[in-house]
Amino acid sequence: MSPRLPGLGGRTRTRGHWTALDIGSSEVRALVVKREEERAVVLGVGRAPADAPLPPGGAAPELAEVVAACDRAVEAAKDMAGVVPTRAVIGIAGAQVRGFTTTVARARRRPDDRVSARELDDHVEGVQHRALAEARAAFADESGAAPQQVRLVHSTITALRIDDALVADPLRYQGDRLEVTVFNTFALASQVAAIERIAEELDLELAATVAEPYAVARAATTPASLERGAVFVDIGAATTKVALVRGGLLEATRVFGLGGRAFTRKLAAELGSTPQAAELLKLRHSRGALEGEERTLVHGLCAETAEVLAQGVALTLHDLAQGRTLPDTVRLCGGGALVPEVAEQLTILRWTEYLPFLQAPTFTVLEPAELPGVRDTTGALGSTADVTAMGLAYHAVVQEEPEGDLLGGVLRRVQEAIGT
Repeated sequence: MSPRLPGLGGRTRTRGHWTALDIGSSEVRALVVKREEERAVVLGVGRAPADAPLPPGGAAPELAEVVAACDRAVEAAKDMAGVVPTRAVIGIAGAQVRGFTTTVARARRRPDDRVSARELDDHVEGVQHRALAEARAAFADESGAAPQQVRLVHSTITALRIDDALVADPLRYQGDRLEVTVFNTFALASQVAAIERIAEELDLELAATVAEPYAVARAATTPASLERGAVFVDIGAATTKVALVRGGLLEATRVFGLGGRAFTRKLAAELGSTPQAAELLKLRHSRGALEGEERTLVHGLCAETAEVLAQGVALTLHDLAQGRTLPDTVRLCGGGALVPEVAEQLTILRWTEYLPFLQAPTFTVLEPAELPGVRDTTGALGSTADVTAMGLAYHAVVQEEPEGDLLGGVLRRVQEAIGT
């Protein structure tokens, strides 16, 4: 058992647990988790209002406000769990976060020899150079960011093939052709620096920074949905995150700047109320607590905003589709998904006329109980708004799987070699 340290109020400080931190624009959620077989077991939950969004440049005083909210949420989670994790996984989101898959195949010079570690390293390095060039070009087009402003946030080797056969350990195989697929997440250096500063201020070792749509898709994907494909749409307060699972892989993620706060702003403007009153009205409407004329009025206003959000999802899926068939299962999560008009407006769009769906997609809300890799022992995670934090919790416990040591080592060496 780990020793009890003075000043921790009887809590145990341990490396066997993690803090998963979801820094939302309206609320910070912190989970204390441990690994139990292949699942994340949630032992503590903490929440704190976040009145200021995470600033892209990490500048004071906004960052200080975010740190203070994170500290309150983390301390509450620690108190509930009775332990003090030393490591953290922190989610990163925002319109300047981009995730995509890169696949490179090439003929082997000596097909009769087994794949060597050096050969695998060289191949992955080629993949990463291509991905970095693509990311820099995309950021330059979208925001004018200079190449040195683009940072690699997270990488995962998602597929390795020898002569088109999927393999787990390529060092055991011979063959004519080696194919490597890597999923990478890139963000602006200023945003990554802000995350690192938050971890430092909270006295946490930053075990991983992970794109939130990646974490949600990874935690929510089942063998069936991996085979059929799925789209995950996480509607937060300020942004909407979209992840595409297709062809047995998490293929890409995108974020656009519209979320649940747009409904609040619409209600406040049209009804002449304060943002606080409009937010409470939106939440009551989402719970089905409004009646009569009030419900009719709020429904109409929310429908107008939901139509704009639905168009944003459609444009994002058009970008992700790349002309190939999209899966017809779409799962919604995040606090914004609780607004009933969101699913209504998504459903009525004529998807098959404008996007490569074989049939009209179905839109259903993803509930916490549907995440197979997360077990909540607290009873405090009952809303789809909690799914993002639970996805980060799952990532925390699976990131160091023994079977990932070989591939993780390859990525670490390559990252050092190309300086990202």
